[in-house]
Amino acid sequence: MATDTLFVIGLMMVVSLTWGTLAIPSLRKRLPKIYLIARSWWLMLAALCICYLVAKITNDTQYVQLQPQPQAQSPSHPYQWLLITFFILIGLRGSYEIKRLWCIDSKSRFIRKLQARGLQAKLISSEKKLKPTNSYTRLNLLDLLFSFIFVLLIISLIALQQLAWQREQYGVLLFVLFASQFNDIAQYLCGRLLGGKLFKRSLAPNISPNKSIEGAVFGSFFAALLASLLGIWLTPFDWWLGLLVAYSLAVSGIAGDLLESAFKRQHGVKDTGTLIAGHGGLLDRIDSFLIGVPLFTLFYWLLG
Repeated sequence: MATDTLFVIGLMMVVSLTWGTLAIPSLRKRLPKIYLIARSWWLMLAALCICYLVAKITNDTQYVQLQPQPQAQSPSHPYQWLLITFFILIGLRGSYEIKRLWCIDSKSRFIRKLQARGLQAKLISSEKKLKPTNSYTRLNLLDLLFSFIFVLLIISLIALQQLAWQREQYGVLLFVLFASQFNDIAQYLCGRLLGGKLFKRSLAPNISPNKSIEGAVFGSFFAALLASLLGIWLTPFDWWLGLLVAYSLAVSGIAGDLLESAFKRQHGVKDTGTLIAGHGGLLDRIDSFLIGVPLFTLFYWLLG
C-alpha cells in the first residue's frame, strides 16, 4: 500500500479516536469547543480523504502492460475530477461567504444570525450604519486583494493536484495541506499554554487581538518540525528542503490568517459563516492556505 494511502487511513483513525474520546459526556461537557473542533475536523477530513482515495484509483486496463515497454507510462486516474470538484465546491462556498459580506441585506441578516447564536455580541468595525438605499458596500483594496488571493488559492489547489499526479508524487498535496493545518493546531495549543507569558502585547492587536506572539513563534516552529518529518515520508524532498518548505508554509499560514482577520474586521464580523461548528465559516478554516499554497505551487512547478 502506498505511503500516502497509509497516511490518509492512519490520520482518519487518529481523528476518529480523538473525536470518539471527546464525545464521552464528561469530557464533552468540560471541553465543548474542543469537541466541536474535533467533530468538524472529522467531517472535513472524511470528505477530503474519500475524494482523495477515489481520485487515486487507476485504470488498470490502460496502465498494466502485457509486454515490457521501453518507457514506463504514467497511471491513468479516471476519477481525478472528484478531487477537482471538491476544490471547486470549496471555491464556490468561499465565494458565497465573501459575496454575503459585500451585500448589505445579506450581511445584516448574517450578523443577526451570529448574534442570535451568541457568536457575536456587537459589530467590531466602524461600519455600523449602512445606507438602506445601497445594495452593496463599496469595495476597497482589501476586498479586492482578499478575493483575488482566494481565487488564486483555488486555482493553485487544482494546479498542485495536477502537477503532483503527473509526477506521481501524490503525497506532495497531502504534505502541503496538512503542514498548513498542523500550524493552525500548534499555534492554538502554544497560544493557550504560553500566550502572554513572554510577550505582553499580542501579535497583531489591531487585527487579531487574541493571536499571541508565543503561539505564532513556537507554534510555527513545532509545526514545521512535525511537517518536515511528514515530508520525509510523503515527498521526494530532502529533509532540509522539507523543513524549509514546512517553515515557509507555517509563516505564510500566519500571514493568511491575519489577512482573513483584517477582512472580517473591516466588515464587522467575527466569523465568515456558521457552516463548521467550532470554526465558523469555510474561509475561517482555510485561511492558513491563502498565501502558502499559491507560493508553494509556483515553487513546485519551477522545481520540476
